Amino acid sequence: MKFDKFKKKKINSKVVATVVVAITLIGIVSISVIKHSGTSPFSIGIVSDGAAATASPIDSAMEFVKQGASDLMNFKKNSNKMRELEKENEELKAKVIDLNSKSAKLESLEDLKKSLNYVSTDRMKSIVSGSVIEKNDGNWYESFVLNVGKNDGVEKNSIVINGKGLVGIVYEVSGNSCKAISMLDSKSAVSFKIVNNTAAKGVISTSTSAGKEKAYEANGYLNGYMFDSDYEVVQGDIIVTSGMGLYPEDIPIGEVEKVIDDKNKSLKSVVIKPYVNFKDVNDVMIIKPRNIG
Repeated sequence: MKFDKFKKKKINSKVVATVVVAITLIGIVSISVIKHSGTSPFSIGIVSDGAAATASPIDSAMEFVKQGASDLMNFKKNSNKMRELEKENEELKAKVIDLNSKSAKLESLEDLKKSLNYVSTDRMKSIVSGSVIEKNDGNWYESFVLNVGKNDGVEKNSIVINGKGLVGIVYEVSGNSCKAISMLDSKSAVSFKIVNNTAAKGVISTSTSAGKEKAYEANGYLNGYMFDSDYEVVQGDIIVTSGMGLYPEDIPIGEVEKVIDDKNKSLKSVVIKPYVNFKDVNDVMIIKPRNIG
């Protein structure tokens, strides 16, 4: 009997301990819920009009867990959506780049078609199209390499043009490439004439520039001088190749930006704004030089 009583007491102790642990856990959960929701412990279960609260701390805890699980699911869904949107964004970027590239190429081809207007019919068969694959350091295209050479029919002193006008001249040729200099290079000398007064001729020679004219040259302008200081030249006059020397006649060069009269030296200098943008030379046409032999 004593053993049975002892056993009964032991069992009761275990039950009491279990209940205490359960109550403690419920209390911890309730406190956590209260802290999370910011609710006063004295207001739990109180509803308007004095009605008794129906939600217990355990119910609140379960609701909190459910809400957390729901938030986690929504987070995962949003993360998946973000990844999908990022993928779509990358695909759209690639399409935009492709379209811009095709548009630029089409514009360049249209530009080259215009350059055919500067080529006489007897030179059409020998014309070669090419692209710049390398250039000198700096902003301006003073010297550059083209992806065509002897194997394509290019020869030394060939003339380089684009849809805007005269670009420069080829000075070295290999099998599949060639090197050229633009009119900005000091070694380039181009004879020109005034469109509305073909008798008025001169030569572009950047080495003649000095003082203020150097500032124009730094901005991509060309400098030259008239063969006769009495030639009438004004700002806005159109300049084209004269047909003297290697360059064929009537290839556009640019417009007169400024005229400088030096009465002491009997010299009339001109600053020319070129039609070609020497910061952006890509696709070009190459034609054989004028035969002066």
